[in-house]
Amino acid sequence: MKSHYKIVILALVLLFSGACNDTNQKKVTYISSGAISEYQLQYRNDRQEMVNLKVTPESASDKWKFEFMADQGEIVYISGNYKDIQSSLLIQILVDGKVYKQGNSQADTIKYLTVSGVVPYN
Repeated sequence: MKSHYKIVILALVLLFSGACNDTNQKKVTYISSGAISEYQLQYRNDRQEMVNLKVTPESASDKWKFEFMADQGEIVYISGNYKDIQSSLLIQILVDGKVYKQGNSQADTIKYLTVSGVVPYN
């Protein structure tokens, strides 16, 4: 009878240890595109630091991309601004390859285009 308890206890320990190793991380991808001239980006990186970046595309089809792993519930944030009235900007946040949030702007050189949220829970 004692051996049955040992087996049950061992099975429960293995079950719970496997559940504790489950990561709550998701792949986050920031993408910006659509601009025909230089623009500024500010985004929150994988260390939760704000990064400022100047992007100079060669054409409107050029894409800038940044990928990282983030915990569920973690803040995701990206913002952009351009100065060329002929330009535009599309900013997307993808979570596990699916569009989570996005925004676009055309011929608005004053306002910042900002896309943000939290990494969704399962």
